[in-house]
Amino acid sequence: MKFIGRHTGNTVFPSPEPGEAVGLNPPPLQWVPEPGSGPYRVTVTGADGGTLFDVETERNVFRFPAKLPAGRYRWNVRRGADERGEWAFTVPPDAVEFLPPSAEELLAALPAERPRHIYFPEELASLAAAHPVQLAILERNVKLALEEGFMRYPDFWRAGGRTDYRSALDEVRRFLDRNTAACALLWLFRRERRAGEYARRALLTVCEWNPAGACSVAGPWGDEVGLSIVRILPAVFDWVYELLSPQERRWAAETLRQHARQVYGLLTEGDYFGEPGNSHSGRLPGYLGELALVLHGEIPEEECRRWLACALDLYGSIFPHYGGRDGGWAEGPFYASSYTKWYLPFFLAVERISGFSFLVKPFFRHVAEFYQHFAVPGMECHPFGDGHWPTESEWPGFQAQNPFGIYAERFGPELARRFSARCDAAIERYELHLLDVIRPEPRAPLPPESRVGTDRSYVSHDAGLASLHTCLACPERDIAVFARASRYGTPSHQHADQGDFALLIGGQAFLAPSGSFGYQFGEPHHRIWTQQTVAANCFLIDGEGQKKNSPEATGWMETELEREDVSRIVMHLEEAYPMLERCTRTLIFNHRTGALTVTDEIRAAKPVAPDWRLHSYVAPEPDGAGFRIVRPAGILRFEVRGPGEAVYSAGNRYCYPNGAAEETVPCREREPQWHMNWRFAPAKEFVIEAVFHPDCNQRRKEEC
Repeated sequence: MKFIGRHTGNTVFPSPEPGEAVGLNPPPLQWVPEPGSGPYRVTVTGADGGTLFDVETERNVFRFPAKLPAGRYRWNVRRGADERGEWAFTVPPDAVEFLPPSAEELLAALPAERPRHIYFPEELASLAAAHPVQLAILERNVKLALEEGFMRYPDFWRAGGRTDYRSALDEVRRFLDRNTAACALLWLFRRERRAGEYARRALLTVCEWNPAGACSVAGPWGDEVGLSIVRILPAVFDWVYELLSPQERRWAAETLRQHARQVYGLLTEGDYFGEPGNSHSGRLPGYLGELALVLHGEIPEEECRRWLACALDLYGSIFPHYGGRDGGWAEGPFYASSYTKWYLPFFLAVERISGFSFLVKPFFRHVAEFYQHFAVPGMECHPFGDGHWPTESEWPGFQAQNPFGIYAERFGPELARRFSARCDAAIERYELHLLDVIRPEPRAPLPPESRVGTDRSYVSHDAGLASLHTCLACPERDIAVFARASRYGTPSHQHADQGDFALLIGGQAFLAPSGSFGYQFGEPHHRIWTQQTVAANCFLIDGEGQKKNSPEATGWMETELEREDVSRIVMHLEEAYPMLERCTRTLIFNHRTGALTVTDEIRAAKPVAPDWRLHSYVAPEPDGAGFRIVRPAGILRFEVRGPGEAVYSAGNRYCYPNGAAEETVPCREREPQWHMNWRFAPAKEFVIEAVFHPDCNQRRKEEC
């Protein structure tokens, strides 16, 4: 019997894929976990058919103990009477060496002297001298911390408490992620006594909070407070260690030990190796690794070794689940900006101790290209997924202030480095992700820079995201188009929006997905509107959209890029619209003029009525046979054509076009968003074409 294959939106993708030329040597092997019990049997054969490995493993991953000679291999997985079937992969001569250290090796190399987390004592002075700008910003952060004082216990779990969960999230991030981290860093590098005492007192304050209560990462009340604790306090414990009495050290170590046990339980009992799609669990391996390193010598070694081995195994195999080999992040740039930061302190610690870098994985080497296209400084919105909307007032201190950071610094390309510098120059104080603002130099040579896109086009086939530009290097004159059709389906922070597209002029959103979290993730507006097809620049069929939280509602792209200044992307959407026999959306973009044509070809077994939808941040105006959207950055003129006359409607209320659903009003007021709908008469086949002519005011003044 064959293996069952992916069956939930959180399930791991098998790798290497059949016929893949891998980028790492040796490549980690991973497969979809099978129900049942007993070990997996993994066999690997060489080009001559001889068996090279025949091993058993309890988990759905296998890591080779040494590099493989360049060549062709086949591998199979069995469990009991079931088998996956043989797949082939090739190890090319230029595959990057990837042999993470073991937990035993790391702990043996760990210095006894502190600090030993990320930084060693002998390099503090040189790092301080090399980072005067960052330290000046940290001084402003510390001033704010001293003014704000300390957070009180978050009692959102009980009725009538002083705070609710959403407010507690904001408060703990200000207290720990911003204020405490800044004070610990300034104590470490400048020996600022008041900063050190603040960090010490903050650590001991949190140790008074019940790890099994509202501060737990595994409790029933929400995990964000606990996540901040396990993210920040390992580093703080190490950096202010000398300020703690022996009794305080033991108290803090035992408290952190309880938190670490929860993290380990979530990763192992929750089977993160097989179901890594839970985004919050995706933060945990790095925190667990940090806890193991800083608590070594304070608690029994066996426990630290077990935690560290878990973290190393995950980063040495399935991680990052949402990150593609070509640098794209399937959940979109908003979540990518933080989820490509959470693990960096652990990665930097491993580098400092062993010299090995997890950042040689293809995703990490290419993610700066993804940001270069999807997180341009000053962009008003960031399609796609949760957080696509303007974020400055919605989620302060949530999106990374500089997502490029270490990735652009180490791997380029040059434009990403320029954007990174622009992000840094805009920072008055740090809000989140302070633990990687002072980065030691890598100890081992980096792989050569390589690119998967250009400054005018980028496609992540793994993540299902595409970006097309007229003038990316000059964002104020750029016309940009973004699109999504992804193998990941619609789980987690991804929306039911296969085939969605957006159009920006000079960084302003003229066509964009609509909706927001409202007050917090999961409120009715978010669930009923924002994450659904009705909120996207997509279409409904007989009033129905794509299925949310589905691994089957997928899409994929065919691309022909920059051929005589024109790029063509065909998005295949049949899996997302199972009520249709054929469903494709074709985007044709002119990189010189910015003109865009969107053509939908729809075929059904019986007559259906499409609702074809667009969304904008301002009201559309009639313009001859079509419409126009006018904003300070320019004008977008467009026309939608299809078979027969369509019934057009537009408004700024969050209403389904058939009127069956009540308006879903977000709890937090936002600027109005406008929703356009073209309803076509029932038929079995449709060709719907929309033609967009953008005009950028800055572009008229000076050609790119």
